[in-house]
Amino acid sequence: MLNSILILLSSFFISNFFYKKFISNSSSRFLDIPNKRSMHIKPIPRGAGIIFILFTIIPSLIYCFIYGYNKIYFIPIAILPLSITGLFDDLYSLNPLIKYASQLLISIFLFNLSNLFLTFQFSSFLNFLFYCILIFIFTGIINFINFMDGVDGIVAGCLIISIITSCIVLNINQNYLFLLGSLGSFIIWNWHPAKLFMGDIGSTFLAAINIGLIIQSENYSQAIGLLLVLGPCLVDPFTCVIRRFLNGEEIFKAHKSHLYQRLKLSGISQDKVSMIYIACTFILSLSNIFLNIKFTIVAFLVALFLGFYLDQKIANPFLKI
Repeated sequence: MLNSILILLSSFFISNFFYKKFISNSSSRFLDIPNKRSMHIKPIPRGAGIIFILFTIIPSLIYCFIYGYNKIYFIPIAILPLSITGLFDDLYSLNPLIKYASQLLISIFLFNLSNLFLTFQFSSFLNFLFYCILIFIFTGIINFINFMDGVDGIVAGCLIISIITSCIVLNINQNYLFLLGSLGSFIIWNWHPAKLFMGDIGSTFLAAINIGLIIQSENYSQAIGLLLVLGPCLVDPFTCVIRRFLNGEEIFKAHKSHLYQRLKLSGISQDKVSMIYIACTFILSLSNIFLNIKFTIVAFLVALFLGFYLDQKIANPFLKI
């Protein structure tokens, strides 16, 4: 226990030092310049996710070197190509096809590292179809989490809860404490008014880490419970894409139609919007850890009802924004 606390604290304070350096040394290429779709009004350094990524990958390499190959340790290493793609996207705004190709590649890697599908075989067309759908869902989760990184603190806050939940439920050891400590430090800099953004490099990495952990579940019930913890960060972009498609809009075009964006536009402060999503994620986490899948489903339905109420009564109307 003491060892775990020391790891958390050391990664928290050491990464905090690097976040400060990142702010002071960021070049113009790393600045997120506001536009009409932005929720911020001044340039802010982005790409700071590289710091908590390094605080995850380096310990993983050390663990693998000392203790040998272990899929739990190897997950962050397997995600490295996605992180590199995210870094170049933050710098140069890559072609969407290149980004999606890297997401497909990483999704296939993660599938092959899973416990949940350990005995999966391509023995029939239905199995192959299931595999394709699953890979598509993985890439969808990566993109949805990326879409949610639009107001200060929302993704970092929700995903640190999700990662902690997965580590507790799956009894995963100290390897991810380095990530949790450095991500906890990042939230301070990313909270409104944000001084740092994690960028695509950070949001896609955290999404892939969550996928990698969830599919280490022992059974489908456990995996569904862990996935539901991510519900607030998945349902919003999913319903937004569907509604924009039904409205005849270009679903890949930048917009301000997400519920969290429309809540902000209605006059609710960014920190309160983030707290709504973080609180829902926290409640789902508690129900998953201390109760069971049935209570988690009930909590998820309550969160859905809250989202529907906020959408209909509080947020700006869903328009072509």
